[in-house]
Parts: sequence; C-alpha cells; structure tokens
Amino acid sequence: MSSGLPAITGDIDHARAVYVFPEVLKPWRPTILAYSASFVSTVMGFPMDTVKTRMQTHKEFSSYWDCVRKTYSHEGIRGFYRGIWAPLVSTSLSKSLGVSIFTFFKPKTYQLLYGDSVGTHPLLRNIPVCFISGSMAGGGVSLFACPFEFTKVYSQILKLVQRQHLIDTHDPKKRLTKTPSTLQIIKIIIRNEGYMGLYSGYKYHFLRDSLSSGFYFSIYELGKHSLNKLFFDSPSHLSVLIAGGLSGVLSWTLIFPVDTAKALIQKEVVTKILRQQEGLDPLPKKQNKVLKFPKLERNMYRGLGISVTRSFLVNMIFFGVYEFSMAHIA
Repeated sequence: MSSGLPAITGDIDHARAVYVFPEVLKPWRPTILAYSASFVSTVMGFPMDTVKTRMQTHKEFSSYWDCVRKTYSHEGIRGFYRGIWAPLVSTSLSKSLGVSIFTFFKPKTYQLLYGDSVGTHPLLRNIPVCFISGSMAGGGVSLFACPFEFTKVYSQILKLVQRQHLIDTHDPKKRLTKTPSTLQIIKIIIRNEGYMGLYSGYKYHFLRDSLSSGFYFSIYELGKHSLNKLFFDSPSHLSVLIAGGLSGVLSWTLIFPVDTAKALIQKEVVTKILRQQEGLDPLPKKQNKVLKFPKLERNMYRGLGISVTRSFLVNMIFFGVYEFSMAHIA
C-alpha cells in the first residue's frame, strides 16, 4: 500500500541518534521537536514581525528603518518584543500542532486521491496531497491560534494607537507608558468585546492560515525533494534550509493582502476598546473595501519586505532545527 512521499521527514537513522526519548514520550516526539524548533525561530524573528505589523497598520512610517528608529526612540529594545509571550506559547504550539496534523493527514489524503496506485511522478502527485493536508492543518490550528495572535497584535500596535487617537486626552506621558501584560490584554478584550472579541478578524485569519499552510508545506516538500534530486546525491541539510526559507517567503507573499486585511480589522477593534476605556465616542466605521475582501493595491503590501526577510529566516531556522532534531533524536 502506497502513501506517497513521507511527510516532511523520513524515519530516523538510529545509528546517528544523540538522544533517545523515554518510551512514554516517544509518541509525542515530532510534536515536542516541532515546538522546540518553533520556539527558537519565533524568538529570532519576532522583532521583524513587530515592524511588519506596525507598517501594516500605520502609515506614519516612511520606511522600515524609520519604523525601527521611532520604535527604539519611543520604547527601546522592549518595543520590538511587545506581545512576544503570546506567540511563544501559541505560535510554537500552533506550529507543532500543524506539523502533527499535516503528518497525520498526508497519507490519508494520498489514499483518498490516488488509492493504492504508485504512479510514475511521485513528486508531482505529492503537491496536491501536501496542499490539501496543509490547508486542513492550517484551518484547524487557526481556531486555537487566533485569540493569541490578536493579543500579540494588540500589544504590538497599542502605543501607536494611543499616540494616534488618545494623545489629546488626560496625561499623554502617563498614558503612553502604561503597558498591560498579555493576561491583562485578554481580560480587557473580553471585558469590552466579550469572549468572541478574541476572534476579531477570524474569517481572515482562517483564510490566511488555510491557504498559507497549504502553500507552505507544498512548496517546502517540492523544494526539498527537487533540490536533493537535482543537486545532491542524498538528503542535504542545505536543501532543507533553502526549501524552508523559500516556503515561508512564497507562501507569505501569496497571502499577505489577507494578513493585512486581518491586521486592519484588528486595529479598528483595538482603537474602539481604547476609546471606550477613555469614555470617548467610537470612531465612524470605515467604509473600506478591504473589510469585505482584500483589494490588491500598494497599501495592502506595506510591510511585505520585512515580512519576507523574517519569514525566510524563521522558516529556515525552523525546518533546519526540526529536520536535524528528527534525524538525531530518537
């Protein structure tokens, strides 16, 4: 019975194992290793994610360097890491859960599409299998990840929204130095918007994660196997790094307008909450077509450059660490 190419990585070579999990943890080995790899890559790439989100939601920055300079001037190094605790938990768990779901569904999807036939083009057959399995993984994980990502976005743009809409109220200095914790932000959102407020922008989050995850795994596996076949005689760490970086860059570029739409909707919710806290009237609801469907225009790609750089770095690190761990930890 054929199930196509193995999902992400094949079986471990026990001769190269540098550590062996206890028997009770072995079923969770891929999840634990994926979480660890994602934890490392998230810490490395988070400052660029902050710049990306601020560029998407605020037009006051003339360039990436201008955003970096002003963020550091007003908030110091901590400004680049605001909201990191939520993604350290959620992104790492989401990534590990997504890898686990993808790995679980891939052979089942192959059977559904091709049955027991082997076929003469396994690499081409692998593409739709990866896309469908990846989309299911991304869509499933989005239900868990959306509240955490919204709290991250809230933290990242909080001070910018305060300066833009609240600087004329009370004492600006006091207002701008007050930074709530992640837990406090969750409580604020629930208090003002209810529990469903944590899912602000969810339909765009779901669409983004489903499509991006489908592209992500398809591009990664196609890139890795193609590079191994064309340039290397055996599986290569270099092909893993290149394919990992390219999968992040291309998948993000394809779905970036959807991510911008999500960020703009969430910015409106943050602004509404802050104005409610100050006893101010809500701003008029923007009649922007982006709220109905992401329009492909220049503003929808603000922050793409830094996002592409971050995505290449983060996913190169993630797949490099994950594949190395899968090959050396039994």
